[in-house]
Amino acid sequence: MNGKVSLFLVMGFSALFAIFGRNMLSNSTVSINNYSYYFNKTQASQIAKSGVFYAIAQLNNINPNWTGGSLDFANGDANVSVQVVGGSNGVRIVTSEGNYGGGHYLGTETFVVTLRQRSLSEYGNFYNKFAIASGGSVWAATGDVFDGKFHANDFVRCYGDPVFKGAVTSTRTIQRYDANSHPVFEEGYRENVAEITHEIDIAEITAGSVNGKVFYDTTGANKFTDVYLKFYANGTVDYKLKIGSGAWTPIKNTLVTALTDNGLIHVKGGRVSVEGVLDGQVTVVATKSGVASADAGKVIIPNSITYAGDVLSDYGKTQPPFVCNDMLGLVAEKEVIVPFNNARGDINIHASIFAEDGGMKIESYSSYSGVNNMNIVGGVIGNYVEPTADYAWNNILKQYVPIKGYSYVHKFDTRFESWAPPFFPKTRRFIPELWYTEEEVIPEMNL
Repeated sequence: MNGKVSLFLVMGFSALFAIFGRNMLSNSTVSINNYSYYFNKTQASQIAKSGVFYAIAQLNNINPNWTGGSLDFANGDANVSVQVVGGSNGVRIVTSEGNYGGGHYLGTETFVVTLRQRSLSEYGNFYNKFAIASGGSVWAATGDVFDGKFHANDFVRCYGDPVFKGAVTSTRTIQRYDANSHPVFEEGYRENVAEITHEIDIAEITAGSVNGKVFYDTTGANKFTDVYLKFYANGTVDYKLKIGSGAWTPIKNTLVTALTDNGLIHVKGGRVSVEGVLDGQVTVVATKSGVASADAGKVIIPNSITYAGDVLSDYGKTQPPFVCNDMLGLVAEKEVIVPFNNARGDINIHASIFAEDGGMKIESYSSYSGVNNMNIVGGVIGNYVEPTADYAWNNILKQYVPIKGYSYVHKFDTRFESWAPPFFPKTRRFIPELWYTEEEVIPEMNL
């Protein structure tokens, strides 16, 4: 009897071990399968990311019109496509599908990334050369306050105690004039960064002119075109023009929205003077367009140009709702000039300013009898840094101070970190903005 009981016990334990052993082997197989799948999935994800970065390199360094292709990796591949959405605004959508392994363990991953050419209006100050047009050095000086991001494709030269309220970057280094120069970098600075392209996209301006307003020599003789604009807080604008040596046309007043459907006002082959109070979103562009005149491509600011809305109430905001919805871009293929007027006093400028060949110039700054403030709310993007005042050492204050001309007093329009005046120049480099990836789905394994 005892022998039978022992036999049954042995048989029972054997059956139980057989069942548990089978389950253990099955669980081990499932674990190995899951490990294989997730390993391949991870590899596929890295391949898909590599496809995105390859597309960015192609678009920025080789061919901005690249539309995609296939990339081979060890045990995997990536299929990359680039969709162009509204070519004029520089949007590219990159879809990169990565694959790794095969069979039941094939890992796949897809990334969809939106790339955009960022507007140069996101800079409070941007200078291609930290110098004047004649080739001499120029210096940020005591009394100058620079707000927002600051970039120079050059040295950043500091004379005395200028204040930089935003992050500062330069392709070279920071230079101090002497031991008495103590610039203030409130958000720090980085040296030896990559150069950023600075130019007008003439093709985009030409395309936008179809629904904008274009002033030009309608006779076809390619004569110089002179335009005057004065904006009003009621949403209207006075304008007049003169072709060549002819007389000025009578002033016309119209709604800004009636003058231009898309906010672009283009003076082709000429110069434009802008002042007043803007209610709306406008970019005023002056291009040379082959006209043989030293004044072609200039924007003139004879007196203050400000917004109807209280833009200072929006300081610090980057997303709507905004108190002020007005935006102005002043774009010159040559330079932007504040003409000499000793009786004018302080001048207020609400705009993002772009000068391709020159900079923001105070005409005859040494001829002023004293010092005034140039109060800018927006930004200045120029090829050169133009001097605005004469300076002298003050023994009482123990620093350099302005004695003639205009002190540069700047407050960045923080709305321009995410928004821009219509058709404002952009960087040429595509920057990732949004990344999307597919939802995780675990495949069924046929075991």
